[in-house]
Amino acid sequence: MPNCVGSSLISPQSSLFNNTTQKPSYVFNSFPSFIINPSFNSLNSPIKLKPTSISALHSSQLHNPEPEIETEKSSGKLRAEQFAVKIRAIPDEDRWEFIHSMIDEHGHCKNLGFVNDFIMGLFMAEEFDIAQKVFDEMLVRGFSPDSWTYSILIRCYCRKDDPDEGKKLLDCMIENGFQPNVVTFTILVNSFCSRGKLVRAFEVLEMMAKIGCDPNVQTYNCVLKGLCFVGRVEEAYDLLMSLKTKLQTNRGLCTPDIYSYTAVMDGFCKVGRSDEAVELLEEAIKTGLTPNVVTYNTLFNGYCKEGTPKKGIKLLKQMKFRGCMPDYISYTTLIHGLLKWNKILASFSVYNEMEKLGFKVDERMMNTLLKGLCRESWEEEGLVENVDEVFDKMKRWGYTVFSDTYCLLSQTFCIAKDIDKALGVVREMMDVGFLPRMVTINRIVWGLCEEGRISEAVGVLVIVYEVGRIPSKISYNILIDELNRQGDVDGACNVYGAALKLGVIPHKVPLFVHQK
Repeated sequence: MPNCVGSSLISPQSSLFNNTTQKPSYVFNSFPSFIINPSFNSLNSPIKLKPTSISALHSSQLHNPEPEIETEKSSGKLRAEQFAVKIRAIPDEDRWEFIHSMIDEHGHCKNLGFVNDFIMGLFMAEEFDIAQKVFDEMLVRGFSPDSWTYSILIRCYCRKDDPDEGKKLLDCMIENGFQPNVVTFTILVNSFCSRGKLVRAFEVLEMMAKIGCDPNVQTYNCVLKGLCFVGRVEEAYDLLMSLKTKLQTNRGLCTPDIYSYTAVMDGFCKVGRSDEAVELLEEAIKTGLTPNVVTYNTLFNGYCKEGTPKKGIKLLKQMKFRGCMPDYISYTTLIHGLLKWNKILASFSVYNEMEKLGFKVDERMMNTLLKGLCRESWEEEGLVENVDEVFDKMKRWGYTVFSDTYCLLSQTFCIAKDIDKALGVVREMMDVGFLPRMVTINRIVWGLCEEGRISEAVGVLVIVYEVGRIPSKISYNILIDELNRQGDVDGACNVYGAALKLGVIPHKVPLFVHQK
């Protein structure tokens, strides 16, 4: 629980800490009426102070807050970044000792800016708990926090996935006479919305209305994303249209941006309404907004989830025509969707375009693409060269070829009558520690026998046996059948006898048995 300076001065009867259920008695005019839930309560438990915070309770600064520090001042920002670099460079077990030495070194000075920069450095280094300890320590040494100190600590709670504590600190901040800015409010709203806690987010919005802090477009965007996150897409759409209407009638205070539209488009895509999302895209363009790569990636993802990834190819062309260049995520999302829905040739076309732009498909997707091309080549001539090309590229890039990919490659080359390449794939597969499946061995034996290379086919079965596998009866049937066809009765008998010794009983038998 945060140390809230001056909270002992808060009356137990204060409205923020009243345990009686109350409905808001004000109207939040900056949001559409559907957002306001009259059942919301502004209830919180009284905040308990740690003993270390008591010495700062009666500071005159609590009731005469300083003007808010400008966070973008280059000197303060640079110093916070330097602190973060130093903290990250120190081993975890030694960090608190270093930080305590910094407090001892600078604790005698009344430089609140230094303290804020130091706590911000801890935030940047993701040492959120230590930032709270520093805050406590500084209270003992007579420091009184300002609005920026509170804002940093609220950020810490939000980043450590505890926005409820951040909300308590915000309550305390306001009770102590500080005026949070829209950025601080928005950070807290976003933290609640991203976790699906819309009721808590709306409580923060109501507090904004109480103190007269107007939401900006980033605040609205957080709400839009939060509504879509919990499946309330229609409400998100209504809110977006309300903001747009306010703009058109000159009654609005902020303008929806492309991220506002993208948030609602993403909501439509997640519930299988990608075509409606595209309509919203066209509407955004008509209002003068320029869609960015995130906007288009949202649509690619929606089409691929719905099983209509080819619509994404058309959208890709429109995207480039409008001057928005696809990025790595654009291409990989589209390729993944095309492969998932077995649109192999289309995915290969997108892959070629992606590679020309200098992007590399990841290892897993390359394996999936290669397997898809293998299966496609069994029915469509001319694709074996593409299979070879992708396979060679994977090896040049140092990618691991999966075991099942090797097996499909070997079968593909067998079907293409390139038995030597198929054998090479099997040898490479075994060299890297994979054992071919029996269906692959059977196909190799069949290919060798078809070319009359009986001794090599027998050699393959010997290798299989040497690595601890028992050849299947199908392989023996293929061999015996071919030896019978060639009139090599002795060879057929030897193969048949070898099979029986291993406990395998082939369906095919040497030719002389039929003659008897």
